[in-house]
Amino acid sequence: MHSAAPKGSVSSLIVSVRELGERFLTLVTLEGRQAGLSLAWMLALALAAAMLAVTGWLAMIACVVVALVQNDIVSWGWALSIAALLSFAGAGGLVMMVIQRSRYLLFPATRRQLRQIRGGEDQHE
Repeated sequence: MHSAAPKGSVSSLIVSVRELGERFLTLVTLEGRQAGLSLAWMLALALAAAMLAVTGWLAMIACVVVALVQNDIVSWGWALSIAALLSFAGAGGLVMMVIQRSRYLLFPATRRQLRQIRGGEDQHE
């Protein structure tokens, strides 16, 4: 789009700024759509990977249980109990790691800086 206003006039400046804004918004819209589709694919693939990991874990535990029972090391009850306890211990360890990492969700350094800007005291959390 070319404006009919002479070069260097205020109206040509306004038209140029408007065109620039429209192009920028078009670019942001297209990139936003692409980012949304990429995020959807990433979530779908992560879900598929999680399902495969769970399936693999269950198959591995089943192999260990069958091996323990077939070699007369323990009975079915004990083998399944050991498998369940190992799974619960692993889940507990992961929960502890999540709890440890959760303190970083509170932006402690940013909150300290904001308190200093407001003139508040620097308190440890």
